Amino acid sequence: MMDVHPRGDRARAVAGSLRRNRLVCGLPPILAAALSILLLGACPANAALVRPWEGAGGFSYVVDVVERPREDGVVDLVLLFSVPNAELAFQEEWGGGQRGKLAARAVLRGHDGSVDREVELDLVARSRDDASAQTAYQVFTLTLPGVADQAGRLSCELRDLEAGRILRLRDAGAADPRSVVQGEWFADAARRESHGLWLGSPLFLAGAPRQEIAASHADVARPEQTLLGEFLHPNRRYGIEQSNLQIVFDIEALGLTRENAGHLPRHLLVQLLSTELDYAMRDTIALDIDPAAFVAGGGLAEIAWEYDVNYLPPGAYQLSCAPLDGYGNSWVVEFDVFWSLQSFARPADEQFLIGSMVLLGDRRDAFDRAGASGREAILAKFWDENDPDPDSPGNEALAEFRRRMSYVSQYLGGFGRAGPVDDRGLIYLMLGEPDEIQQQVIPINSRSFLDAIDRVYNAYLGVSYGDVMHDDYSNDEQTIQSVRQKLDRTTSIERYKSFELWVYQGNGSSLFPNAYTDMPLGLRFLFLAKLGGGTYNLELTNAWDHGMPGK
Repeated sequence: MMDVHPRGDRARAVAGSLRRNRLVCGLPPILAAALSILLLGACPANAALVRPWEGAGGFSYVVDVVERPREDGVVDLVLLFSVPNAELAFQEEWGGGQRGKLAARAVLRGHDGSVDREVELDLVARSRDDASAQTAYQVFTLTLPGVADQAGRLSCELRDLEAGRILRLRDAGAADPRSVVQGEWFADAARRESHGLWLGSPLFLAGAPRQEIAASHADVARPEQTLLGEFLHPNRRYGIEQSNLQIVFDIEALGLTRENAGHLPRHLLVQLLSTELDYAMRDTIALDIDPAAFVAGGGLAEIAWEYDVNYLPPGAYQLSCAPLDGYGNSWVVEFDVFWSLQSFARPADEQFLIGSMVLLGDRRDAFDRAGASGREAILAKFWDENDPDPDSPGNEALAEFRRRMSYVSQYLGGFGRAGPVDDRGLIYLMLGEPDEIQQQVIPINSRSFLDAIDRVYNAYLGVSYGDVMHDDYSNDEQTIQSVRQKLDRTTSIERYKSFELWVYQGNGSSLFPNAYTDMPLGLRFLFLAKLGGGTYNLELTNAWDHGMPGK
């Protein structure tokens, strides 16, 4: 076992030797097991990026890259993703939790061909506050297996499927909001010719110092590598999000025998340097080992090092590590410290909200790419084109849309980054006040609940599926359609506490071109409120019969 002598009480490091079995001493056993998912292999894992890549497009995220060498000479690329909850759309689930859905695709194009991987991930947030928090994240990994190339063009694309569902309620042709990262990837070839102590690049850990299993600030996207995702902090943001920085990295003796094991360093120098201020911190990690015994025992270990960032002013920092008194390589990575939400928040102001709800196609893409003044000009042109009376002093359509937004903010759940958090709010923005609203709160008594279902729910079930097969039909006359209706009703009995039916005859009006502009009169929308919250989701509508896609 290595004895470690950290310098000062603000930084701490621990290390453990091993014989081909990986160990992270000083960390919980479950954390060591989680990291072994990533670090398992003939060689230590190495991160390729000094600073994580940032996504560009409809929402922000970061991705880091870790190489996991294999014994057959190829590598598995493990991509580490971190997406802020506030950038994503969530739907309230039974019991009050929040659920979303994300599609992730990664493609590496190299000289020997392409490696392509795509998955859909179920997102989870514990509450509505977590779903909109700027300091809560969805963390997950995606692996590109068997990469033989030494370099290639890496492209990662994320699509918010839940936000896309919301958009298609008003525009059948709307695409899912997406964000893309592209960059050049190069394999870490220098390791093969190294002589001395090889230092693998560090992994940043979430919830440091690690004393509990669950991370306090990260929700873990499922089902891709859940256990590993709980412990990683790919965005490397500290301060208001996490006050303790903790990293884990490999060390391995390369090109050494018992005879020249004296080339191994006995100390590692860790340096923390501000890129903006005249500030530096140095720490020495003492590796109190017997070099010959370490080499003979396999020469592999992991080191964990931590630092209290409460001592750091806000800004960007470089963190480096190198041998102090022997042969070996070094690494340099970067991280950021924030002490205010305003430093990194992307506020969903009124201008952005309006643009995200009314603009479509190429105009929406141009809006996303434009700055503040460019967005203002795009919106001004849009409302000029949709002014019902250009000769009047004001724009009645814009004024009415702002009024509808105010109503949604006060009475229909308000807005998130993707738009209204309640589907009723979206329909209200598109069509305005309905002619009729039927409300039914489900009583606790189950018999009364069934009566309520019969009076309201079943009466309008056919607006989506056509003619309703009633329960007085014989078993032989039951169809797949009626069976589906019964299953839907049973699900509602178990999961929902209230519903609203909105009916539009002649009162609704579209202020601008959208999915409902050319719809016939008589539109009906059935919204259900799930247990644990008052948010309503669109369950049925006869608009689906006129070209609107289903859920």
